[in-house]
This record gives sequence, structure tokens and C-alpha cells, in this order.
Amino acid sequence: MTKNPALDAVYDRLLKRNLSEALMAMEGYYATYSGPQDADRLYAIQADFQLMSDYWKRGFKDPQLPHLYDNLLRRLYVLYADAAMSYRIKHTPYLSSVNARLSLSSRDWTVQALKETLEEYVTASAMLALEPEHTQAEKKKALHLKHHQLIVDWFDRLWLSAIWSEGQASAMEEILLSPTIDSNDQQVLISAIMLATLNHFDIAKFKVLLSVYRQATETSVRQRALVGWVLALHDDVFLYLYSEERKLLDEILEDKAVCQELVQLQQQIILCINAERDNKTIQQEIMPDLLKNNGFRVTRNGIEEVEDHSLDDILHPDEEERRIEQVEESFLKMQEMQKQGSDIYFGGFSQMKRFSFFQEISNWFVPFYMDHPGIAEVAEKFQKNAFLQSLLKTGPFCHSDKYSFVLAFNQVLNHIPKNLWEMMERGEATVTEVMKEESQSAAYIRRIYLQDLYRFFRLYPYRSEFSNPFEDSQYLFLGKKIFSKTHVEAYFNDVAAFLIKQKRLHEAGVLLDNCGEVRCDFRHYMMCGYLSQHHYYAFAPGKDALYCYQKALELEPGNEKARQGYARALFDLGRYQEALEAYDQLLTIQPEKKHYLLNRAVCLTNTGRYAEALKDLYRLNFESPDDITVNRVLAWTLTCDEKYEQAEKIYTQLMTGQILSDDLLNYGYCLWFQGHVDEAADCFHRYLKETEQKKTFIIENELNLLREKGITEPEMQMMLYIL
Repeated sequence: MTKNPALDAVYDRLLKRNLSEALMAMEGYYATYSGPQDADRLYAIQADFQLMSDYWKRGFKDPQLPHLYDNLLRRLYVLYADAAMSYRIKHTPYLSSVNARLSLSSRDWTVQALKETLEEYVTASAMLALEPEHTQAEKKKALHLKHHQLIVDWFDRLWLSAIWSEGQASAMEEILLSPTIDSNDQQVLISAIMLATLNHFDIAKFKVLLSVYRQATETSVRQRALVGWVLALHDDVFLYLYSEERKLLDEILEDKAVCQELVQLQQQIILCINAERDNKTIQQEIMPDLLKNNGFRVTRNGIEEVEDHSLDDILHPDEEERRIEQVEESFLKMQEMQKQGSDIYFGGFSQMKRFSFFQEISNWFVPFYMDHPGIAEVAEKFQKNAFLQSLLKTGPFCHSDKYSFVLAFNQVLNHIPKNLWEMMERGEATVTEVMKEESQSAAYIRRIYLQDLYRFFRLYPYRSEFSNPFEDSQYLFLGKKIFSKTHVEAYFNDVAAFLIKQKRLHEAGVLLDNCGEVRCDFRHYMMCGYLSQHHYYAFAPGKDALYCYQKALELEPGNEKARQGYARALFDLGRYQEALEAYDQLLTIQPEKKHYLLNRAVCLTNTGRYAEALKDLYRLNFESPDDITVNRVLAWTLTCDEKYEQAEKIYTQLMTGQILSDDLLNYGYCLWFQGHVDEAADCFHRYLKETEQKKTFIIENELNLLREKGITEPEMQMMLYIL
């Protein structure tokens, strides 16, 4: 997205609520990039600020001063946003071309004119049924073409629009809620408003989207408005410039149903951005099985059939049944992914977005209808094909994928075998259908729209000119401060658990960090402890893993998992005596649990109580002689207890298997303590090469133990020298 450093400086000062410096920065922008005729609004704000300052300097105590100051900040923000949009239009070829086309149009751009034209379209569409059959088709085409061009123009007009006045917002809200306007048109206009607000937050547009969400009765319109206001919500602008409007959110979030929709929306967005990961799973795990068991293979030239000359049918009569079962399992896996909300069609349909149809930005957001002028000629060929009609009506695809399918199918139409085409015409070919009840649900409609949005922001040629709500800083909208200390906080733990399940661990930490203290329950502290302990998220100082598990234990003192996390946190901090006590408590719950016994043994070793540690380790080794983890701990404890020959036997065995870097390090110490300096240095050298640690780590890591075993400082320095 094209930006201007001078305008960025204005924005930065506005967010710091420093009006005087923001005014100076704005004045500097106009002096460099624009003429004095564009600065009239700036001069008016400066004059009002000067007047307010003069009264304040004279000692007048105006109770309205905070309100007046906020009002001036907002006026300057509007000026900044308009200037930023104007600058982008002038300096971005794509935006310039769109704006130039609009400026050449003789269309009446008043909202009232738009409303009248949209209503005329609905009336004209209804009247078509009264037309004679021989003229109806042509009039229908002409009507849809004219209407489509109207929508194209208004879509571009809206997403390029400046900040709205209250009058403009009110008039547009009336259109979006009017029962006399076509729902498809309302949905497209909502998308355009969302794009505009994504790029530059507009409180008027935001309020329109919020109002439509609250009042619309048509589900598709309402869900687009929900997605629109949520994704367009700029956290910092709202907090620092429009904090008084916070009551709008607080009020709507008092509704439990709204909170639940926000939670579902957040989860659906996460599943959307998993599309490429899911596609990789399908391509690498599912499709190879399907093709292999259906006599096909993937080559650089596409999918090819493999001739089967094997004797499997004779030698392995059950093999065919096994193959069928594997195919069914693969299909069921894909169906389950889709049922869970995965966008399983992204990979395939993403290759079908190069048609000229998708050069027009509004086409990415138009709900699918067969009379769209962009596919009208193709659609005529589908009129009598029961399979294709069913696919487009009930297939589980987003709208842009349906357009892609129609355009792509048209290219292969002449290559389809006649018998297959006849089957499709009769509807004998099968298609995965979405049940009518499901397809009309808010969750399904919202998911389909999100998939359309995701494709636009990933595949549209000029997508870089738009603020992308699917990027890291945007898509986790519940992590925004504006949602902190609201009623939706009650669901943060559920969403965090979902994020952890989706392996989005940093995002889970961001969300939990946005939770007010009043919502911090046992589950919250356990998840925070887990994320902190494994370094997936760095919480505020003092809120480390140990703190989180302590708080969890205060809430549920007898919880074993909390006690286990607490013990491990102490262990990781090197507080081995306290960790030992914690593991002793855990062993009263599960006396024979190997994990607890091993960690307890390490604690005993690190506190110098080698004999006690060996007692448990010998028993564990006797019970599980092939357990490599037990052997590693035993070898190190034997080393610390100066039983070097026994330790070396175990290390020799470990060196023949899968060698861990820690094995090399510990074996090196064992050899050094015995005086085998060259062999020890070789182990240390290999360790440093694998881990890329600094060589001083060899000394610093076990400095006390080295001294305990009689390694002098000169010897340490010489070891560093030869490494």
C-alpha cells in the first residue's frame, strides 16, 4: 500500500493525542505535497485550536475543554484520512486508473440517485415475467448488464470514498436496510464499505456496518455487515480518537448471541488462514492415496492413468477390498476436514482466478447468480444440465469458486465424452451437497463469505493496495484491546484452547494476554503456564510459567497437572530443591510414574545427592533396560558420582544410536573427568558444531561441577584453546 512519510508522522502524533505537533506535521505535508487551496480545512482547525488555547491561557476553566480537544483531534484525523486517500490515488497507477474512469462517468453520484436506481432494477426484474418469451431473454440480458455496470461503478466509488458525513452514512444505511433493494446489491455495497474502512478507519462507515448488523433481517446481509465491522475495527484509532464510541461495542456485546457469533467468526477466520496448510495436507497425504488406489499417478504433465499388469487379483484377492477402504478413508478425511470448517477447495480453485472476470474487483464479492453478465453466455449451456445446476446450487463452494468453475468448465466442455455429458444432463453424476437447512445458517453463510474474502486478499492482482485483515496483526481481532474487559472476554479461554489445538500458540498467548484479571480462572492460568513454559509466548514480566502454575494451584490445590507444571517450572529455573519437594508431592499421588521418578532423580543429582538418585535410577533401568531416557539420566548421575567406567559403558551404547547433542556434551565431561582430554575435546567440538553454541558455554554450563571434580582454571582455558 502506497504511503507518505509526512502523513505517517501526522497519524503517529494523532495516536499520541498530540494535537499541536499533528497540526504542524499536517501543515508540513500541505507545504510539500499540495497547494494552499487544499489547506482551508487545516486552517479552520488551527484557528479553533488557537482560540481554545487563548481562552485557556487567560485562566478560563472550560468544563467542555476535553470534549473540544477530542473534537479537534477527530477533525484532524478526518483531514488526514482524506489526504492519505487522495495521495494514494495520485501516486498509485491502479487507483489512479479506477478514479479516472469514475471521473469520466456522467452518473449521478448522490446516494438518493443510487437508491432510486436500485429500486427500479428490482421493479424491472419483476416485470420481466410479463414480457413475451421472444423478447424476454434479450431484455433480461440488457437489464442485468446495465445493472452490473452500476454496481461496478458504485463499488469502486465506495472503496475510494473519503470519510463520510453523518448525512451520507444515514442515507447509505437506509439503502442497506431497505426491503425494496435486492439483497445481492446490499451485500456487494457492504463489502465495498468494508474495504474503504479497512484502509482508513471511518467512524461513520463503521457505525453503518454495526447498525446494519443489528437491524438487518436478511441473514446474508447481516453476516456481511458483521464481518465488515469486525475486520474494519482499527484498535488504536478507536481507543485513542473515538473512545467515547466504546459504549457502542459495550452495548452490543451485552448480547450473549453476539458474543457467540464473534467467537465463531474468530474460529472461522483461523480456519480460513489454514487453507494453504490444509491444501498441503490434501496434496501430500490424501490425493496420493486416492490416485494410487484408483490406478492414477501424479506427473509433471498432470494426472495419468496407470495400466495394471500385476497378478494382485490372483495372488491377493482381498487387495481390491483394502484399496476401496483406503479410498473411502481418504474421502472421509477430506469430508471431516470440511465438516470442521477447513477450506479444502482453496488449492484447486486458486488456480482458476486468472480469468478476465476477476480483473474487476467487485466480481470477487458478488454473490453467485447465473444471470451475471460475466458468465451469461456460458450459463446458457448449463440450463438443461441437472448435474451442473445442482453443483452450482447446492455445492459447498464459495461464490467466487462457483464463478471460477463455470468459466473453467466452459473451456473443457467440448472435450467431455458424450455419454458422460448425457449422464450429467440426467443428473446421474453425483455431487457433494450442502443441506438446505445448513446452507441457510448464519455460520455457513459467514464461512462462505470469509472464503471469498480470503481468496481476494491472497489472489487479486492488486491486493497489495488494500489493508489485509488476514495478516498476523489483524486476523486475531479478539486480541485487540478494544475487546478487553467486555462480555466477550468470557469466551477467550475457549478460543485460546481452539488456537492451541490449531497449533497457533503465539496467537493463543496474545489472546490470553488480552484477558482482564477478573476472567483469569484455573483454565486460563494453565494455558498461560503451558505457553510460557514452552516459550510460545512471552507474557508480561512476573507472569512467567511459575507464577501461572502457582495461581492455578491456589485455585485448585489438588490438581495434578497444575502441580506437575509447577514442578517443571521450578526445575527449568534451576530451583532443584524446591522442584524436588514438588516431585515428592506428585509421587504421593502416582508413586510409580516414571516421568516423576526421572525428574526427581535429576533434582537429586543436581543437589549432589547422587546415592539417592542412583537408587531410583537402578530400579528404573532394571525395569526398562532399553529405555534411552532412563539410560541418559543414569549415565549422567554415574558421571557426577565419579563412577566413570559404568557411565562410559552407557555412553558408548548411546553413541551407536540416535545421538542427541546433550549426549555429546555429557560424554565429553565424563571423558574429561577421567583425563581423556583429546576424546573429550572431540565430543565438545561435535556438540558446538551441532548447537552453534559459543565454546565458553562448555565451561559456564557446569562450572561448579568442573571445580568439584578438580578441573583447574588453567585446564579450563586450555580446553577452550583447543576447541
